[in-house]
Amino acid sequence: MSNSNLIILVDADVISHFIAAGELFELPNILKPHTVTVLENVYKEVARIKSRKTYLDNLVYLLKTITVIPFPIKNLDIKREYALIKKNNPLIGEGERACMAVAKCKKNVIASSNFKDIIPYCVTNKILYLGTLDILSIALQKEIFDIARCDNFIKITRKTNSARYPKHVNSILDYKPKDVSFI
Repeated sequence: MSNSNLIILVDADVISHFIAAGELFELPNILKPHTVTVLENVYKEVARIKSRKTYLDNLVYLLKTITVIPFPIKNLDIKREYALIKKNNPLIGEGERACMAVAKCKKNVIASSNFKDIIPYCVTNKILYLGTLDILSIALQKEIFDIARCDNFIKITRKTNSARYPKHVNSILDYKPKDVSFI
């Protein structure tokens, strides 16, 4: 798969952060030209909070800038991988498990802020991944956001969502992004 058509599986925590900061409409723009995709498992997780569901539905059904896809339950490799992840670490959420299993089998990218759970798995399985701060760094690099907008995002999501960014990161300038050249 070439870098111009990657599928980025976005987890609920990233969606939640972008909604809290009032920036979800920018997420597809930031990750362009790649396809921003949400698995049904993740959509259901976000949809538990009515205001978040409404926000996400606007991008999925009205603007059609985010795609929701069903979990490929008929794909036995993905189904087995999902079960194995659950067996090995039952504390990993359903949405993250789904993203991890699909990304491994379909060579997709994961966008998640739950690095504690996903990084070891992604590294072991050679899966590309992004965190919320990586996405903000891309927005800054592409000049979609400026430093003040990134810093405001960090401040709001820490306060509203209890976002767990590294303690030393109070500004996007404090964050050293991973190599995101694949974007």
